[in-house]
Formats: sequence, C-alpha cells, structure tokens
Amino acid sequence: MKLLSKIFQPVITIPKGAKIKNTEITCKSQKLLLECGLVRPTSAGFFTLLPLARRALNKLENIVHHCLEDVGAQQISLPCLTSSRLWEASGRLEKVGSELLKVEDRHNKKYILGPTHEEAIADLLSDVAPLSHKQLPFILYQIGNKYRDELRPKHGLLRAREFLMMDAYSVHTDTDSALYTYDTLTHAYRDVFRLLELPVRRVEAPSGDMGGSLSHEWQLPAPSGEDRLSVCPSCSHTTLLEEGRGGGACGQCARETEIWSSIEVGHTFVLGDRYSAPLVMACYGIGLTRLLAASVELLSSDRSLRWPHALAPYKAIIIGPKEGSKEWVHHDQTQLEQLGAQVEKVAGDVVLDDRHHLTIGKRLLQADKTGYPYIIVCGRSALESPPRYELHRDRSEALTLPLNELLAFIKDYNNELDLKIKKEM
Repeated sequence: MKLLSKIFQPVITIPKGAKIKNTEITCKSQKLLLECGLVRPTSAGFFTLLPLARRALNKLENIVHHCLEDVGAQQISLPCLTSSRLWEASGRLEKVGSELLKVEDRHNKKYILGPTHEEAIADLLSDVAPLSHKQLPFILYQIGNKYRDELRPKHGLLRAREFLMMDAYSVHTDTDSALYTYDTLTHAYRDVFRLLELPVRRVEAPSGDMGGSLSHEWQLPAPSGEDRLSVCPSCSHTTLLEEGRGGGACGQCARETEIWSSIEVGHTFVLGDRYSAPLVMACYGIGLTRLLAASVELLSSDRSLRWPHALAPYKAIIIGPKEGSKEWVHHDQTQLEQLGAQVEKVAGDVVLDDRHHLTIGKRLLQADKTGYPYIIVCGRSALESPPRYELHRDRSEALTLPLNELLAFIKDYNNELDLKIKKEM
C-alpha cells in the first residue's frame, strides 16, 4: 500500500485561458492531466510523464503485450535513430521530410528520429536474408518512443512531438498470408479495446505516404476529436469523412447517418512489397500515450479525471479522519493501514491519504478529481458498532457499509467487470 504523501504528484490550478510553458490549454484531458500532477510540459509538444501517468501507461502496455503475444507476436527493440539513407531509398524522406526530426553525428552521417520503422524492419530483413518459408509468417513488435515534428503540437498528449507507440510488422510470402494475419491482428486490436471498455471503431482509410493496398484507422468517438465519422444509427456502418464533406446516406442500408467527432488511436496497413520485395509486409500501430489521453478525454468530466477501470493508476484510496477528531481515536494511522491491507486484497493497488491534517472534504474532492475508482472514507459512521465506511464510486451516490459488505461489494463489482469483458471477447 502506498502513502499519498510519498507520491510525486505536483498538483496545480490552471486559470481559464492560461498558458503554461508555451503550452496552450485546449482540451479537458490536457487540463486535467496537468492539474492533477500526471504530466508536466517541458517545451512545445514534449512532456514529462509523472508517476501516476507512468503507472497507467504501464498497465496499458501490459494489456497490449498480452493481446499481441496471444496471437504469436514477438517483441523486439529497434534504435530510435534510423539512417536517413533508408528513408531516401523508400521515397519517404522527400514526401514527409517536414514532419521528421533529424540529427547528424560527428561524422556527418544523417539520422532520423523515427516516427515509424518500416524502413528499419525492411533493412533488418535484408540483413538476415534469405528467410526460410518455414519461418513465415511472423510478427515483430515493439513499444517505444516515436517522434514527429508537428507544425502545431496541441491538445497535450493527443498531438505531441514525442509519443509512446506500439508498432508491429508482419512478414509474409504472399498477399493472402498477409490478409490472414491482418485479420488476426484486427482481433487482437479489438481485444485491447474491449479490455479497456472503449468503443473504438475500425474504419477504412487512405494509405497516404505509407502506401499499400489496404488501410484502416481505429477511431475513438469523442467530442473534442479532430476527425469526423459518418455513423449509421441503424446498422452501425462507419466511414471516415474527408475534410469539407458531409455524411450523406449510409452505403450499406441507405439510412441517414450521424456525424461524430473522433480521435485516431491506431492505424493498420497491408503494405505489399513496397519496402520488402520479394516479401510482403503489413504494419500496425497504436499510439499509447494518445490512447491514454483519448480515453481520459472521452470518460472524464470537466472537473474530474475518469479512467478505463483497467488503467486507473491506483484502484482505491482510503481517506481517514482528521487528526485529533473523535473518529481519529478509533481510526489512527496504524488502524487505517490495517484497513488498507484488507481492501488491497480485493481491490488491487491501494493508496492511503495520510494527510490527516486536512479535512475529509478537501481530500475527498482531490481524490474524486484524480479519478480513483473506489474512494473509501472513514467518517462519522466509522464510530458505529460495527464501524461503517463510506464508499464513493464514479460520481454515484455514496454507500455506507460495514467492512465485510464493503469488501464483498468491491470484489463482486470487479468480478462483474471481468465477466462482462470475457463475454464480449
């Protein structure tokens, strides 16, 4: 169990329309993550991820690892720097040059801080060639920082110059094999988003500078999103709208469609042999920092963070009485730690708010703003026999329960979530 006073969480208050270190506050996820002490801007488009954000990202990475390795993907790590000659050979150096961050070493050799690694993977394949047909197909993936020189970085982690990304690459003897694996990875993607309980939609998209014969974007509907989807309320068919175009009628059932704003959180491509002739490649990406921020953008209120249950940095926080109060006699630091140990068995990772000099009300407001799924308060009812504790959950009305019922409620709720996810999968 962690003590809140020991967590590095520099909370701040951001006045409306404020600017922080050349960072304009343009959306609620950006504002809340800054105010609650989860991220800190260093310069335009670059952020330090503080301990709570890092915990949430660790949980997201673990989910992605599980879902990808479940379909046979193998993890690797490629250097962040890729020789610019590889990008020149593929033709992308000229096409996307303005978005690339470039460096030069002391020997005047030029490198690119990679936004993706298709060229590097293709170079790896050529270096180990020839590959046996018995080895194919295979899927390689990595999770690491990527870089893009955004002209106008904004919305915090939603459009940054440095971002954490999962990028995967499958290698095949022919297009049929690539399409089969593409379908397999599609199921893995759906498993990731189901575990997060996020309504992400796969939509056909242009291949753009990446090239290839097939491309899909993975879009999370959210009011602040910069992309637009045409969604049929009847058959759920979804298409990506080009800028300046209206929705029109659904191509599947001819019903009128609705226009939704959305955030792109992933992209997948069947590349063909553009990068890897005579082999066929497909590639797959999920922007993990963007997905984290997008989920917060969708689920949170203007005042309080809300997380996918699986990503909450800590599952529960315990708020004890104010020091010196009547309740403190029966629920001091030692007794609160004993309570926390019992809650931890059913809830998972638990924090004890040990700032006992503050009122319960102030600590409760801060806990709600940070978005703990379970907030347990030792208030006046803790003096009853047996003691009863307040349980606050997701802005719903507080329950007041004895300890055995409190623990059973949390355990049952967690089991319901697990069953719901398993049924959907």
